[in-house]
Amino acid sequence: MSYELTIKKREDVLWVKATGTRSLQTVLAMSEDIFTACIEQNTTKVLVDVRALEGRLETMEAYQIPDKHFPKMRDRSVITRAAIVDLEEFRNIYKFFENVAVNRGFALRVFSDLDEALEWLNE
Repeated sequence: MSYELTIKKREDVLWVKATGTRSLQTVLAMSEDIFTACIEQNTTKVLVDVRALEGRLETMEAYQIPDKHFPKMRDRSVITRAAIVDLEEFRNIYKFFENVAVNRGFALRVFSDLDEALEWLNE
């Protein structure tokens, strides 16, 4: 499991840039780090740019993450909105991930355009 997060707070949004290898374990570990950073930075909106991650999730992994591994992240007092920016080439898998997450009660959207992600976060 190899990844690095660059985390900065800009106004009321926590900006996270992820680099390294994308895997189920990496995504889970990054999610924990981001959740903790939101608490420490006292911010409820987060933008996560994962375009620099290498690899991709399998369909079953994309299902399992919001379904089985994100339960405490449903606490909207910590994260009210999360926008993920990923590569357009992964649209099918990230739209599936987004659908599962929304159906599980998360205020989460996935975008391929950074400006669209910011616009949604600030609605």
